[in-house]
Amino acid sequence: MTSDKLGFDTRHRPGALARYFAERWLEEPSAKGEEIIAWLLEAALGKNAMYFIEKTKEYVDAWGGSGEVVPANAFDDFVITGDPVEDTLIPHAILVWTCMNGRPWSEGVYHRWLDSLLAAGSAEAAYLAASLWPAPDLMTKVAYRPVQWLVYRGQLDAETERLILAEMLQGIFGQRSSLYGLFEYDDVPFPNQLPEQYIERHGFIHPICGLVQPIKLEWNIEINKRIQEVLAAPSWSEGVKGAAMLLYLSLKACNELRAPAQETLNVLEQKLFKLDERHINIINFHMDKIEKIDYNLIKDYLNYLIILYKKTIYNSVLSMKIFSKYMSIGLKTNDIIYIGKDFNEIICNLIPKEKEKVESWLEKQADDLRIKDVLLSTYMNKRIYDTDYSIINIDEELKAEQVYKRIEDIYGKIKYFDKIKLFINQAKIYSNRFKDLHKICDFINYVLKRETRTNFISSKFREDYSKIIYSWHPNRMHISNSNMFYNSNHIGLYLYYGILKQWREVMVYFTKIEKEFNLYSYTKNKIIENLYIRSTDDIEIKMNLYLNKIESNNLPYEEIKYELIMDSINIMKNNYDKILEYFKDKSKFTKFRKLILSNIKLFRNELRNSLLIELLDINSKSQNMIIY
Repeated sequence: MTSDKLGFDTRHRPGALARYFAERWLEEPSAKGEEIIAWLLEAALGKNAMYFIEKTKEYVDAWGGSGEVVPANAFDDFVITGDPVEDTLIPHAILVWTCMNGRPWSEGVYHRWLDSLLAAGSAEAAYLAASLWPAPDLMTKVAYRPVQWLVYRGQLDAETERLILAEMLQGIFGQRSSLYGLFEYDDVPFPNQLPEQYIERHGFIHPICGLVQPIKLEWNIEINKRIQEVLAAPSWSEGVKGAAMLLYLSLKACNELRAPAQETLNVLEQKLFKLDERHINIINFHMDKIEKIDYNLIKDYLNYLIILYKKTIYNSVLSMKIFSKYMSIGLKTNDIIYIGKDFNEIICNLIPKEKEKVESWLEKQADDLRIKDVLLSTYMNKRIYDTDYSIINIDEELKAEQVYKRIEDIYGKIKYFDKIKLFINQAKIYSNRFKDLHKICDFINYVLKRETRTNFISSKFREDYSKIIYSWHPNRMHISNSNMFYNSNHIGLYLYYGILKQWREVMVYFTKIEKEFNLYSYTKNKIIENLYIRSTDDIEIKMNLYLNKIESNNLPYEEIKYELIMDSINIMKNNYDKILEYFKDKSKFTKFRKLILSNIKLFRNELRNSLLIELLDINSKSQNMIIY
């Protein structure tokens, strides 16, 4: 029975990894079983991740030990969707294959691939491709910049604001939809730090700043200073008013404040007259001074306020109380940018206290498709402790038959593989602990046995498939070696783990496959050289990489070029003998000399260094010609 007869589609035929798990999971391995497993792997990790994993193994197995490992047409079978979760794996996969080959393809190949990403609307993937791939002028085609770069630059339009709030709603333990890039601000590992970074760079001028954590005000004197400077102004802009309102609510909700934070609160209390009536009403509503407020008055600040109570001050009980108040004034879930684990926990904790109110409110949110997933989650989960606010875990006593019926009640008649996707989504988005994944895998096993008549070895499937779901790349911040199949002898899977772990602390094991081990080690080392330029101690490698990055013109902003030039100058000053040897290559000498002299206005003070003057063969005449 092929995948089309099974009712689902796999992008590619089952490969070595599907066969590996078929041997582990199936009571009787078969072609049909391998098809099912190939689909399960794609459903958990994504089509592009599985294509990269299986195709890499296939290419390496066919490689004779010299020459190109991966052909240039390998890119053509990726599925570009416009979804960063699917597509941002592609730039990293191409980087891996480039390093594996030992040399890049022609520049036109990379430009053609970048054009494909842009044409599909895959902005995040296109940006990563431009920063990671070895072809000049890729970045000139890409308008998109990651959230943290926009915070750094102060470029917060409505869409950027929405992206920042989405990151903060997920929090430091949430999923990161896009993979990391080459530069410091390409990733957002700690979204709770974004308000602090914005204040440090641009001042207390945007509502985002009001979400700065109170603890930051207790030890960061500069942050307090910058906030109080803005508050001292005769009048406040709309952005400052929003920030001040949010910070005031945040500080008032804290039980204890140390001197610096208390001082800022005192200043705020003296300056509240600068707020509009709208802001005062929002404050009074949240502090229980008024019972009702027009929902439209808080709508623009809704996501800020949810973050404030759940993430900024970490008060789950207060967050639940405030959320109940929002329900009473007509909260619409479509106004919430991201719904995930935190939202689900609040609902599960409110239901025992206000069951009729919560269920009635959820029914009114039927136009938000995410609510169906929340309804399924609230059915599958239960509160563990009878406290004001309890962590939510899957009900261990729940039977698969019960969940199967509940799915049909919520979603109607849907295909069995769509039911499995719902379970996988529950595991990725709403589960609080690894043990919950085991229970979900039992439900998936039930569906497979019922619908495909395929018998899995329950214990192995439960344990293994939980790890696979957990290895979904948006979860990369939390993946450990204990979740990895490092005895699989699968180089594609090992390289995927390398991408997830940013090439640090990845355990691999090859059984009598010296070719694969050597190729894996070579590829990993080349990638580390490219991703972590500053970490290498080899002066020649570092200088070559700096030069390549500068000449490629693939930097997100111009100031990065000057940082790299400055780093190069410092290497020259501190490694005279090695640089003298390096500059025996006249082309390298000429390029660095031209690069520094063409930017001499920025580095004039550095060129007073006698060693640098000697290394670059600079005289006063050449300096004057450039300057004037």
